[in-house]
Amino acid sequence: MRSTRIAALVLVASSSVHAATPAPTAPPRVVESFGVCPFECCTYREWTADAVIPVHHKRDDNSKVLFTLEPGQKVMAVTGVVVTEKPMAITVDHDLRDGYLDNKTGAQLSLRKGDVIYALSPLGEGAYQFWYRGKVYKSGEALGAMPDNAATGSNLSWWKQVKLQSGKSGWTRSEKFSGADACG
Repeated sequence: MRSTRIAALVLVASSSVHAATPAPTAPPRVVESFGVCPFECCTYREWTADAVIPVHHKRDDNSKVLFTLEPGQKVMAVTGVVVTEKPMAITVDHDLRDGYLDNKTGAQLSLRKGDVIYALSPLGEGAYQFWYRGKVYKSGEALGAMPDNAATGSNLSWWKQVKLQSGKSGWTRSEKFSGADACG
């Protein structure tokens, strides 16, 4: 009986400590956004190489080159990862509702003048992914209308996973492709 009370007390004490832990005020130095296609109408589908493009084993320029694409060669763009180093801090200039999550309806945040968000990756049309108190959101019109709102001050690397018809696949940071823009 005594051990049951001690276990219950430890459980309650640890959950109270965990619940009281505040969300971090700044994001990690490096944030990886999987599946992001970072411009308006960007689409993962069949792309065409516009230059000689090395394709690596891993998302690392120093990793082994698995194959090289030749100009005119078609590949399937499978997915991408935007790696943001030192996300750019943006200070909210007026009270607003914004911050959208894929699995929720409507703006999730009531941001106050002076709140700081961190831009992670552009999404097109002035929208971007941003980090706020431990979560990643998509911006809406309210943040998009703010001056100096773009995720342009961050250091971004966009890695794309491409796959040959033979099934061989790898990663590249090259921007020299046609077909990524579904708008034309």
